[in-house]
Formats: sequence, C-alpha cells, structure tokens
Amino acid sequence: MEILEPLLGLTAVGIFLIYRYILYPAWLSPLAKLPSPHRLCSLFNWVEHQRANSRELKALHAAHERLGPMIRVGPNEVSVVSQDVLRKVYSAGLDKHTWYKKTFYNYGQPNLVCILDHKTHSNQKRMLAKLYSKSYLQRSENMANLSEHIISQRLCPMLQRFAEISSDVDVVQLFEWTSIDFITAYLFGTACGTDFLHNNEGGERYFRNWSKRQASSCTYAEEVCMRMCKAAPTSESEGKRSNEAEPVVFSAMYKAAAAEAAMLQDAHTDVLKRCASEMLDHMIATQETNTITLTYILYRLSLDPDLQARLRKEIFTTEPSVRLASDPKGSLPPAAAIDKLQLLNAVIYETLRLHAANPARMPRVVPASGVEIHGYYLPPGTTVSTNAYCLHRNSQAFPRPLEWLPQRWLPRDHDRKDGLETTEASRAEALRWFWAFGSGPRMCIGTNFAMQVIKLAVAAIYSQYTTSIVDDTGIEQSDSYNSGPASHQLILRFHAVYESRDAHGT
Repeated sequence: MEILEPLLGLTAVGIFLIYRYILYPAWLSPLAKLPSPHRLCSLFNWVEHQRANSRELKALHAAHERLGPMIRVGPNEVSVVSQDVLRKVYSAGLDKHTWYKKTFYNYGQPNLVCILDHKTHSNQKRMLAKLYSKSYLQRSENMANLSEHIISQRLCPMLQRFAEISSDVDVVQLFEWTSIDFITAYLFGTACGTDFLHNNEGGERYFRNWSKRQASSCTYAEEVCMRMCKAAPTSESEGKRSNEAEPVVFSAMYKAAAAEAAMLQDAHTDVLKRCASEMLDHMIATQETNTITLTYILYRLSLDPDLQARLRKEIFTTEPSVRLASDPKGSLPPAAAIDKLQLLNAVIYETLRLHAANPARMPRVVPASGVEIHGYYLPPGTTVSTNAYCLHRNSQAFPRPLEWLPQRWLPRDHDRKDGLETTEASRAEALRWFWAFGSGPRMCIGTNFAMQVIKLAVAAIYSQYTTSIVDDTGIEQSDSYNSGPASHQLILRFHAVYESRDAHGT
C-alpha cells in the first residue's frame, strides 16, 4: 500500500497532463476544428518557431494563402486575416497579451504599449490623446516652431553639405538622428531634447548602445531619457524660453500623473519614473518606425527620377515652400498645406503598405465571454492576432500586391503614368485594409505625429534635391517586429536642384 498510493498519484498526474496537453488541444478543443499549417500545431507553437527562425511573416502569409483567413498556429493561438478580426478583436478593444508587458516595460513602470487591460489604458491615454490629434498638431504653434527649427536649422544645412561635396550618405543613420530629434523636441522641448543632427558623435553612441541593448532595467536609452525627464520643466510656465519649443508632452503627462497620484493618495507611485516610461516608449517607437518609413520612401523615389520630378512639382504648389538654411526668405509651409498633397500622400501610404515598419502579429486575448470569428468559437484565454504584412498583401484590396504602386491611392484624374485602374470605391476598400498603425482604441497614439513629420521631411528633401542610389545591398526588409533593411543601411547621394518655383509654373 505504501508504494501503491504514490503510484496512483503519479498515474493521476500523468493522465491529467496527457489530457491537458495532448488529448484536449488535439481533439477536444474548439480550436481543433481550425485548419493549421502543421499537423502538430495543437502540441507546439508553430508561429513562435517561425519567429525564432526569422521567417514568421512570410510563413504566416503563405499559410493564409493556402488555408484561408483563419488558421491555428499553436495550441492556444490563432491567426486571422480579415475585416472580421479587425472589427471583433481590435475595434472591440480586447485586452493585450502578456507578451507586451514582458517586452515593453521601462523603469519597472507601465506605458501605453504594455498596459494590458482596456480600462487602465484608456485612463492613461486620456492624459495625452489631445496632444497627438491631427487638428492639434496642425494648429500647434509649438509644433510649427520645433519643425522649423529641426528642418531648417539642422536637417537642411546637413543636406546642403552632403550635396556640395557629393558625399555618400547612409540615410538610415540620418533618419535615426532626425526622428529622435523630432520626438524628443516634442516631448521635452528643443532645449532639453536631443540634437543628434548636430551632435553626430552623441547620435552614434546612442544608437550603437541601442543596437547592443539587452533586456535589463538599465539600458543606455533609459539613461538618456531619464536625464531629459529630469532636465525638462514640469509645467508650461517653467518651460517658457524665447525661440524654444516647450516640453508639451512631458509637462502634460507629469501634471496628470501627479494629480492622479495625489487624488488616489498613492505614495508608492514614482511619478517621474511613470512619465519616463511613457516618454521612452514614444522615443523608441518614433526612432524606429519613422526611420524605417523614411528610408524606404527615399529608396523607392531614388529608383524613379520621373516620380521625383512630379513630386517636386507638387511640393512647389505650397505656400511658402520649404527652404534651406541659406535662404532667409523661406519658411516651412503649414502642415495642413502639405497634408493636402495627393502624390506625397500616395507615396507615403504605399510605402507604409508594402514596407510597414511594424508588420508583425499584434496578439490579443479572448475574454471570458469568448468570441466567434468566421463561424468558429474561440474559448476564453485564446490568443488571437492579425498582422499588417498579411493584411497589406490581400490581392482583392490591393491588386498586384507585391508591387510598389503609389497610384493605387490617387484619384483617376490625377496626373500619373500607370496601367492600374482605381476608383473611389477601390481606394476606400484599400483604406479599410490599411493597418500600418493598427486600429481601434489601441491604435498607435503617434500616428498623426509620425505622418506630419514624415511629410515635412520628404517635402524638405525633394523640394531642393534629387536622390540616387549608391549602395542598396541588403535593402530587403528583415522578418522581425521592427522590419528595417536587413543590412541596416541604405547609401544614397543628394544632388541639388537649381530650379525656381517659376520653372514649374507656380
């Protein structure tokens, strides 16, 4: 009997484990009815295996092409590529997967990306949402000032030097510096933000350490961000400086977080660290996504001199035009004016479609009530996701999906050279499937900021220069969460254009 009882116990545990990890997922789970790319998806996470081998996106796309819009990719995970998942999962605001918390926590504090539940996320988003709205950004005198400062005093003089000496330029590095200078100026003000376009050595050190970062609580980026948090004023009145952009986002976040902590009488919340976590998340998101997008925009335009000329002609229709630092009469056009440029918009949208900076899975967790998608019931706790890579290659929404065709976003009567027919209905359908920034309540808060900065930068460059490719080795995108060039570089040359606005009939 003394031996029998432990054996019975071990047998019971063995039976439970076999049921839990083999019988149930393979035959009894509602997910067993779904098609899967591998016969053992019920026993191991197939998609995580693909990710570990840097082939997640291509493997998912091939699996969906073969098996349909909804597939099982692991014992408790499904992938869906359809409007149904966008509506029932992302627009419905399902909670995020714990992966976000493990990956994006900074200083031991949550931020918008890694807050899992919808309610807490909504409360924090409310502190900042207005500052990232399109109307606010386009009307903001502060945003106009910092844009003028960074474009005219930092970026344009650098481009002028490159052109004068016919220098080969790694635009990945150039846009890393530009992107972080822009976002830190908006977060902390131009006096406290980075100035890597002037301080190239500091920029090289920052991104060198960033590329070597490990999952620890004390990265170089965290140190840089915390220094800016401590240096930035915590109120607008403190931040008033002549000709300097103010610390708009940091001040608003600090004020709201401090008020919330006081109201809740929460002495345990470190308000500065909480704000720093949010600020660092905005920095990281911008420095990576804007860099990738701008790099591929210039790559695509550099392949097509005729398109560059047409884009320049359109940019010259704004008043006033973008200027170089050496031209004291010019200034930046209003953001609202640049936003109306149809060809520029088409170039950016098509680049975001085919070269999405964050094309990977965005996992959500099915709530206690379960959810039904495409006639299949997904039980509570199931991980469900979609991804921009597959959504953007839907041939019904995007004919010739593997081709970079900005004309798909243009009205039929727009001046263009192509054989692709578009209608108002086809463009509306393309927008329904466009997912470069996500959708629903967890959509990227920085969407409008990113678009405004990208448009200003591209307009500044192509109003004054043409670009040509020197070395595009490794330009293919990596198969990863942030999908930049595999070589992490693109070498271009900038050539000054000595044309007046009158030469374009404007």
